[in-house]
Amino acid sequence: MALASGRHTSLRGGLPIASLGAARLAVVATLSIYLLLYHIYIGVYGAPTNAIFLPVHLLVALSLVFLLNPLGGDRSDRKNPVFAFRLLDSLCILSCAVLLAYYLSIIDTWQNLYVGLRRGDYVAGVALVFLVFEAVRRTVGWAMIFLALLFCCHALFANHFPGVFYGPPIKPEALIQTLVVGDAGVFGIPLLVAAQYIVLFLLFGRLLQAAGAGTFFTRIAFAIFGHRIGGPAKAGVIASGLFGMLSGSGVSNVLTTGAFTVPMMRRLGYRPHFAGGVEAAAAVGGAIMPPVMGAVAFMMAEFMGVAYVKVVVAAAIPAFLYYFSIYWTVHFEARKLGLSQLPKDSMPKAWRIIRANGYLAIPLLMIAVMLIMGYSIILVALVTSLGTFLLSFVSRATLLSPSRIGEAMEATARVSCGLSTTCACAGIIIGAMFATGLSFQVTQLILNMVADRLWLILIISAIISLVLGTGLTASAVYITMVATVIPILKASGVSEMAAHMFSFYYGVVSDITPPTALAAVAAAGLARANPMKTMLEASRLGIAAFIVPLVFVFEPALLMRGSPVEIVTATVIAGVGLILTTAALAGYFHKPLNLVQRLAFALSAAILIVKTAWWIDVLGLVIAGVAVLWDRLPGRAPEVAPELPSRKVDRAQGKPGWLKRYLDRRIEKEAAEVAREAELEGNVPQPGSAEELARWLKDERVSDQPPAPDSTRWSAWFVLAVVALAIGYMGSVSMHATRPLMWLAGLLGAALWLVGGLCLTLRSTLRAEAPTPG
Repeated sequence: MALASGRHTSLRGGLPIASLGAARLAVVATLSIYLLLYHIYIGVYGAPTNAIFLPVHLLVALSLVFLLNPLGGDRSDRKNPVFAFRLLDSLCILSCAVLLAYYLSIIDTWQNLYVGLRRGDYVAGVALVFLVFEAVRRTVGWAMIFLALLFCCHALFANHFPGVFYGPPIKPEALIQTLVVGDAGVFGIPLLVAAQYIVLFLLFGRLLQAAGAGTFFTRIAFAIFGHRIGGPAKAGVIASGLFGMLSGSGVSNVLTTGAFTVPMMRRLGYRPHFAGGVEAAAAVGGAIMPPVMGAVAFMMAEFMGVAYVKVVVAAAIPAFLYYFSIYWTVHFEARKLGLSQLPKDSMPKAWRIIRANGYLAIPLLMIAVMLIMGYSIILVALVTSLGTFLLSFVSRATLLSPSRIGEAMEATARVSCGLSTTCACAGIIIGAMFATGLSFQVTQLILNMVADRLWLILIISAIISLVLGTGLTASAVYITMVATVIPILKASGVSEMAAHMFSFYYGVVSDITPPTALAAVAAAGLARANPMKTMLEASRLGIAAFIVPLVFVFEPALLMRGSPVEIVTATVIAGVGLILTTAALAGYFHKPLNLVQRLAFALSAAILIVKTAWWIDVLGLVIAGVAVLWDRLPGRAPEVAPELPSRKVDRAQGKPGWLKRYLDRRIEKEAAEVAREAELEGNVPQPGSAEELARWLKDERVSDQPPAPDSTRWSAWFVLAVVALAIGYMGSVSMHATRPLMWLAGLLGAALWLVGGLCLTLRSTLRAEAPTPG
């Protein structure tokens, strides 16, 4: 737990966090545990009224954002105390506490806010909007704030805007009322969905990672694909996809699994920018991988009002086609370069890994089974989290001890606070547009401009999604698309499922699309490659993410809408088209392709991918067949010496530009967050020598780290048991409904007890294990 080792550390006390002092870290740990206990209680016993539920969630999350992202950067430098910044941070945190106290004081009169705002309500609303903007600026950046301010200015001064944007303005009081009260505003549907579902599923993902699922996924991928042609890259693709499904952040995925896969690919002869591109494309694709989709699947089901299972089923084929395309690109690249394969005897045995650690996949199966059986999303999150905890007892290495549970809760809160501020800002955008009807006006404008040309609407929507999705996690991308792009697509006649999937896909792949491809930049740093080359390589590898959304808009069978024959036929045709596309881009099929053959492959792929008559598809296959047989020389790849990884490191000449500085800051933030949570990321090591890599792969243990120091300490389990009993007692008397203020105070006391008790337990354990001087 925090401060256990007497240093500035994360919850367990293993990783230095120089920017957080001891007192600040203790507050972060307490608020993080408090936020998670709050949501666990609500998941089990039900939520209080929204007048309590959402203000408590948001204002605690805002406080954590200001604590974790202080102004002025590193506070450990005593020569630069930045007093003004400290004062502003303290003022923001104090404002959150005052606002929370104010909203809790008007619980009984909350409904009166729908009628009108008093002076205090108005001041509180303005302060809340300001705090949301400041929190978003510190976590996401200026782009989303600029968009929200633009819509707010339009609402206030609509009579000064030209053309279709002209309209009656609304008074500032009315705008604040819209932004603070009701379903369209700060406490609107985006924040409600995040608070109800996403926090609990993020906790499930963190618990699964803490139990060693990351290492299990990586080893099973190498066991199946490691010895094949291009095996290390193929295994990295699969491992990154499975890992990214839980994290939902392409950059974080690159910085964790990429630390293992990228150096390994370079050692085996892959070009640096290709190795980085493979990792970036595979990491970003994790957000579209069912059944979790970075927690977006649950949000999508809520916004569309459909069963979660329908979302997962609809996402299955597009996700398969995405990784199918990357797989074949890697295969063609390996064959073209003549890369050697890893010896099969150096790879782990899949059946041994499954026999030893296969129980770590059971929670994912539990999600699918329970949702198919019709259980609620909240119940599924709770049961699978409990199942993960119980399954961890199979081995001491995977055991979720009290400290590991505390770490997972803290890491979940860190991610949730940034997501919650983004959802609140998205609510401001929706509220401002709702106040003037701007969404309807803009939609009609675009539809009138493009007439019935759906393809032009799709291109415009794809560009908007790419721009707005830059630098956001999967959940934040989807919330932003709900407020902006999806209404345009639905109004143009695109089916609801296709509209949601289309905008989400393009928002997610902004992380590999130049010029601000954050995941690709992070991968380039690991590969010591040129960032722009890595971006282009990642875009080429992820080409399916640009093609498949366009296809399923016109071919709903790819979203599982149609007869089994139509679904299978559409999938096979799209798969063949993507193979031809990747071959044309790689310049290799069964042998190197000349320019004419590559153009023929590209033409054939376009014919197959675009929905046309069956005889035109046959024509496309004929063209591809002719291109393959054009050169009748023996189908053997020429001997090509592998391109050795360059040792040259790209260095910027002179002062870096604003774009590079922006990208460096974003990657630095993500890297700091990953560093704080490194012990929860599956213990995947960065390989040293080839012998060390082989030993690690053949090791059947889930974790290379020793068991948690408190796994056998009765005092740590006693602390956890007291918290569980306290929550159970409060739930048994429905304290959240009968005495809500006492309930919130009781949860705070439980958080203080858990943090303090585990800190003392871990500190005494570390002292007992320390070697005796002399």
